[in-house]
Amino acid sequence: MSISNGKRFSPVTTRFISTFIICVIVMSIEFIFTGSIVNAELHKDEQRYYDSNSQMLEGYAKAIHYSLENYKTSLMLANNEKILQTKNPVLIQEWLKEHKPLFNSDFHELAYADLKTHKTYFDNGAVVPIGSLNIEPHTAKATPDDFIWDILYTDLTNEAVFLLEKPIFGEDDKIQGYLSASVKLEKLDQIVESISTAEHISVYIQDRFGKFIVHPKPEYIGKKYTPAQEKYKIASSSIISSQTAGITETVDENGTVIDLMYRKISDCGWIICIAIPKVGLKQIQKNKMITKLLVYIISFSSLLLLLFLEMYLIDHFYKHQLIEPIYDPLTGLITRQRFEQLVEKQLKVESKNKIMIIEADIKGFKFLNQNYGEEKADELIKYFSENLNKLVSLYNGVVARGYADHFYIMLKVHNVRKAMSEFNMRLQYFDESVKNSEIPFFPKFGITFIRPDSKKGVTVKELLGQASFAKSTVRDNMIEPYAIYNDRILEKINEEHFIENNMEDALANEEFYIVYQPKILLRTDKIVGAEALVRWKTREGRFFTPDKFIPLFEKNGFITKLDFYVYDKVFQFIEKQLKNNAPIVPISVNMSRNHNKPEKFMHDFMTLFSKYNIPPHFIQVEIIERSVMDDNTLQEITNRLHQAGFTVAMDDFGSGESSLNMLTKVPVDVLKFDRDFLLSSMNSSGCLDEKSARFIRSLLDLSKHLDKETIFEGVETQEQRDFLKSADCDQVQGYFYSRPLEETDFIDFIKKHD
Repeated sequence: MSISNGKRFSPVTTRFISTFIICVIVMSIEFIFTGSIVNAELHKDEQRYYDSNSQMLEGYAKAIHYSLENYKTSLMLANNEKILQTKNPVLIQEWLKEHKPLFNSDFHELAYADLKTHKTYFDNGAVVPIGSLNIEPHTAKATPDDFIWDILYTDLTNEAVFLLEKPIFGEDDKIQGYLSASVKLEKLDQIVESISTAEHISVYIQDRFGKFIVHPKPEYIGKKYTPAQEKYKIASSSIISSQTAGITETVDENGTVIDLMYRKISDCGWIICIAIPKVGLKQIQKNKMITKLLVYIISFSSLLLLLFLEMYLIDHFYKHQLIEPIYDPLTGLITRQRFEQLVEKQLKVESKNKIMIIEADIKGFKFLNQNYGEEKADELIKYFSENLNKLVSLYNGVVARGYADHFYIMLKVHNVRKAMSEFNMRLQYFDESVKNSEIPFFPKFGITFIRPDSKKGVTVKELLGQASFAKSTVRDNMIEPYAIYNDRILEKINEEHFIENNMEDALANEEFYIVYQPKILLRTDKIVGAEALVRWKTREGRFFTPDKFIPLFEKNGFITKLDFYVYDKVFQFIEKQLKNNAPIVPISVNMSRNHNKPEKFMHDFMTLFSKYNIPPHFIQVEIIERSVMDDNTLQEITNRLHQAGFTVAMDDFGSGESSLNMLTKVPVDVLKFDRDFLLSSMNSSGCLDEKSARFIRSLLDLSKHLDKETIFEGVETQEQRDFLKSADCDQVQGYFYSRPLEETDFIDFIKKHD
């Protein structure tokens, strides 16, 4: 046995030492790396903190600005030239008294100040000298524009209000008096309270002379606040009067360090401030320091654990959000989450008002997004949101954006019938504005109402669900772009229950029957084919159109059985005609969206087809590219149908379900354009809209370049037929030539038009 002069370590100890040395080296790098990461993330979190508060301040400012704009707009109703030209203040006073219900409900008093008599005539009948009102001295503005006045006390109210005035000019272009409306300051406080998002944030609003309009402490309302110690100044006009916006650090009366963020409100010259305690920011900084220390401690324990925690923490930092976003970054509207909070809050408020909830979107937005590009689609979304804002601007409505093209609106209304009348009236102006869009689009609206006595029994989710369900019932012809959730909707639900409970028996009893709509070649006006359509008449004589049962069958999967029922009836009809040497044309049959397994569909389809002695060129299969089937599935089905000798058409192309990108992958033979292209392209005089006509021509030209035959559905007028013929469309089908015909009538039609 030999003995070494040097000390030998055990393998475990050697591994520990080597690992420890590696850990020391890695930790040294880790300390530097982690420190820089934490500091960078701290900076980002601080920036996000200030950005969120700035966004919140902007929200308050917008809310106050829009409220003042609404007040101004309402005051304009009093600008009745016929009354004002009388120059009779008594008549003007009577007119204000009689028409006060038409003005904004927030108006406390309406008055006319007559410079000739030097008296103010109030809508409640009071007449007082102008000089007796405790108004801050000002210089009259010789301008026809409205302007916001500031706080005053009247002998009639003994409480603080703010005043809106509009100068009234006589024939000599000199001011003869002022129309004015007063609003209690508590109304502004209610507006601020209604959008408050955090209890720890205080909101202040000052007028141009430093008087508080909104203050957390009611005793300061209508007063200037100048404490003895400079460090306790909050929202003092001396701090911010020379700037439009900014942020400063100060101390409140309790000695708490706060950030004071402020900005001027557009047009009126008021200043809005929010005071945010520094506690939140200090907590963020404290959390970052604790995290940094924690990473260091964990580094000593295990390198692997250190690396794991490092990745976890970094990932956590990037995903961490301190304050939920309030506004949609694209449109500037509030988010759906914020909208739901406001509706939830309104449901808890004791009020005699009814609530009107509207969900709106754009028909076929997926198609527009795919074919115009994301940038143009975003521009369309912003244009749509601006018009929705205008639609509800006069009614103190709230508009929010959800995902994609979905928007939500809340209105407080007194009378449902009157609200719908006003909505229809505003919708006419909305339609005119929509026509000015660079991209033609068609909005849809779902509407629901909730009464005061049933507020506590309904949730926000239920209301939005009702509005969404109502919107889903808007017909594709878009004759009425909105639907209201009511008893008829409930009838629709009951009807769907009847359909689902009776569909199996109806198929077994052959209550479904086939009709054929002719396809006409425009070059010759001859019939060249037909589409097989299904109808349902129960044994009791109740009749259902396809729009009643097809969507429901697609949802519950029964549509696949109905498809093969239709195929069987069509094959029987064609074989019978061929055996009798009777005239027949190729018939197209529809393949629903639910056939998403190519091998099974082709096996079942060919098994059924082989039972009949029919050449495959008499059958055309119409497919629809929808979410259930991807492009690869459609491509495989189309190729298999081609191999078997059938032609394939893409049905309802342009309805929002199809994309031009798909055409390069799926080798269909025919493109069938949706009937809504024609229905929505007609203007009020019944003529084709020029912009829509150009769009249709471009689609037809593109189809020709792709070597696709084209057919338009829903042709109902001579003008539509002539336009499509001039645009080089191949075939059409529609009521201009023939409605869908039962078998006997269809055979007669072939004989007359072959």
